[in-house]
Amino acid sequence: MRLKALLGLTLVMALAAPAFGQSFVGEWTATATTATGKTTEIVKVFKVGNGFVITAKLIGVPDGTPEAGPGTDIVLDGDHFSYKRSLTLPNGAPLVITYSGVVSGDTFTGTADLGFAKTTYTGVRIKHGS
Repeated sequence: MRLKALLGLTLVMALAAPAFGQSFVGEWTATATTATGKTTEIVKVFKVGNGFVITAKLIGVPDGTPEAGPGTDIVLDGDHFSYKRSLTLPNGAPLVITYSGVVSGDTFTGTADLGFAKTTYTGVRIKHGS
């Protein structure tokens, strides 16, 4: 009887945990909202070996718009995430953006810290057909 209870508890705990303990893994439509408008991109988060890779592609912007590089300093801890991306502004100045947030199912909420201002950063998981 005790063995059955222990197995049942173990199964419940396993099903309650996010897949791989990393709910941010996947593909997202992410939007940063500022006083001057919204910037939207497709963010892809992959598990590779013992770490993670994050890439992003802006959508709905004019050709030649500077884009940040891949994610660095990536920390995925259950439903919480943080990472940085860098870009060079048209005036040649470097800009590091620090992203952080919390995943809840197929959405996330958080912030994008530009160093001089913080913006709201939200996302919706992209689901692909089977």
